Amino acid sequence: MEESIESNLKEEDLERRENGQVFEMKVGLQLGRSLSELRDVAAASSVKGEDMEEFASKLF
Repeated sequence: MEESIESNLKEEDLERRENGQVFEMKVGLQLGRSLSELRDVAAASSVKGEDMEEFASKLF
């Protein structure tokens, strides 16, 4: 899953990059989380200044 997320974010060709909302939905489904839960965790982590590893651990 990490590789999929990274490759999508690094894709420079906008035609090949996955739609943001669809991508969020796919990640949410894979993690068994709703979009609002994902956004809440992301927002809380960015406010606290947590690094990516700590943020990722909260998703699982």
